[in-house]
Amino acid sequence: MKGNSPLYEISHKRVDEPNPDSYGRHMHNCCEVLLFISGDANYNIDGLLYQPKPYDLLLIPRATYHYLIPISPLPYENYVIDFDGGVVSAEHREKLFSKPVILNIAEDKEFCRFFKRLDLYHETYSAQDFSVCAKALLRELLIYCSYRLERSMIVEQERPPLVDTLIRLITENLERPLDAEFLAHELMLSKSYLQNVFSQSMHIGLKQYIMQKKIYAAHNDMIEGMSSGDACAKYCFSDYSVFFRLYKKTMGYSPKQTALYRS
Repeated sequence: MKGNSPLYEISHKRVDEPNPDSYGRHMHNCCEVLLFISGDANYNIDGLLYQPKPYDLLLIPRATYHYLIPISPLPYENYVIDFDGGVVSAEHREKLFSKPVILNIAEDKEFCRFFKRLDLYHETYSAQDFSVCAKALLRELLIYCSYRLERSMIVEQERPPLVDTLIRLITENLERPLDAEFLAHELMLSKSYLQNVFSQSMHIGLKQYIMQKKIYAAHNDMIEGMSSGDACAKYCFSDYSVFFRLYKKTMGYSPKQTALYRS
């Protein structure tokens, strides 16, 4: 099952023999709801390693580096919903997607019913009608999730304190000429040490992570109407050709085409 619109993508898939090489490490500019049904796998989400149980619901904020790690060839099944955060109010969005969260909904029949209805709508409706209904169902699911969050058990994970500090510094300094040298100076540690600790925990290079975070921040400003030249300057790219190349590689389309995605 797969449905598309400018705002979200929905899939329900079962893979009989998951291959680790088939699951790319990635970051994207949308929020994600992932329902783990079955399988033998881990998820790495911004350096936090999650070991999901059946019917664990993962809430993944936008611009968060994450990937699946199959552990064995046991069949793997999940639902994934990627969507623009504007689907729900800022209040619900902040509550649900300020950081990665994992909830178990196995005993909550109402939660599970949302996903069963997605399957029913996909099997019953035309593609156009499914898209309309799935969007409304997604909004209802997120609002329901927001109200249930306080009564649900949230699984907290830990990552190396230094990686936490690096991610915080990167997030707080995206508008500066940010690199490993800047971070090493701030923390009074060697540049090579920072790079090694970060890449071992995150499985992505420090420079690549910084550039992707800057590009997604620039994209959000451009969606709000900022020119690509101003976004390039705001996030301290060395020149526009570098910004253009990284933007197109990350987003899949050029800065000029971003206007097509404005609401």
